[in-house]
Amino acid sequence: MVATVNIAESIAEARNYPYNCWWVAALGNEVGRTLLGRWLLDTPVVLFRQEDGAVAALEDRCPHRQAPLSLGRLRGDTIECGYHGFCFDPAGHCVRVPSADAAPAFSAKRYPVREIGPFVWIWVGDPTMIDATPAPPELPWTTDSAFAIRSGRMEISANYMLLKENVLDLTHFGYVHASTFQIEDWTIPPEVSGDGDTVEYRQRFVNKPLAPGYAMALGVPPGTPWHREHRGSFLSPALQEGCVDFEDPSRPGRGPSRFRVAHATTPIDQTHMLYCWVIGRDFATAPEAMDHLVGAIRTGFDEDRAVLEAIQAQVARRPRRVSVGERSVKADTAGIQARRIVARWMERDG
Repeated sequence: MVATVNIAESIAEARNYPYNCWWVAALGNEVGRTLLGRWLLDTPVVLFRQEDGAVAALEDRCPHRQAPLSLGRLRGDTIECGYHGFCFDPAGHCVRVPSADAAPAFSAKRYPVREIGPFVWIWVGDPTMIDATPAPPELPWTTDSAFAIRSGRMEISANYMLLKENVLDLTHFGYVHASTFQIEDWTIPPEVSGDGDTVEYRQRFVNKPLAPGYAMALGVPPGTPWHREHRGSFLSPALQEGCVDFEDPSRPGRGPSRFRVAHATTPIDQTHMLYCWVIGRDFATAPEAMDHLVGAIRTGFDEDRAVLEAIQAQVARRPRRVSVGERSVKADTAGIQARRIVARWMERDG
């Protein structure tokens, strides 16, 4: 057994996400020449792509009467509020008021953004802390031409840490995804290592029968013995990465077939999250094969969502006078370390 942690209070009673962190606001392919309104970290944000292709982000609140700017119009690189026509440039400056001779000296708050690979990252914290905070993690495979890439997003009515722990403990595969993935050998806790603000699990399976989905993608019969190695990394409070390398034992020395997944979890508020995911692999890259993979992945993520939302609902119904502790085991080691890392980020928030 490892530490007993009272998750009920941590996800129900107080904020458990740092503001001074780069968070994923959207997938890059979601942001275009229309206004995209989104709540992130209890903050209303409007995103749009400027005429030169750069992404801009403002507070989704007109400073005149608080109308959501995302309900307005994009004219060139200027947002026109849909209530009284006040206009704001990408820096948030009010540049025109139809009912006034001159634009007043007020602004909509601007948020720094960075577009890296498939993700649009946003900073909603203290701007003076940006240089002292780790930059958004980069995932080279997301821009590697050897990989076929797909992405998607969903909203989940649960605290973001529930999903972060879900993808750090794959022993749930044989239960939550029993009929979907049919992976039955995730029964032994993996090796876990940590380095400062990151944690990684690693599990190697030698000559294990391939589950049907794996076998189909690799072009061999289900149950064929192959080697595979799973790795998962907590890279920041915002991002985790999962890797699976497959090796054919009948062809030693040949490089592995590689599958990758990125999990970007951004709190909408304490009990809801935005989940943006990206998957890639350098085998079975034909469009129809990737379509099949995406279908299975979406089904699996829906199964995860059902469990996490049930946990969140259970927490919400807990009488406030009752303290409900957890009992953790070795398979929870990576998740417990992730909680401690997030707690250190929260301390730096001040």
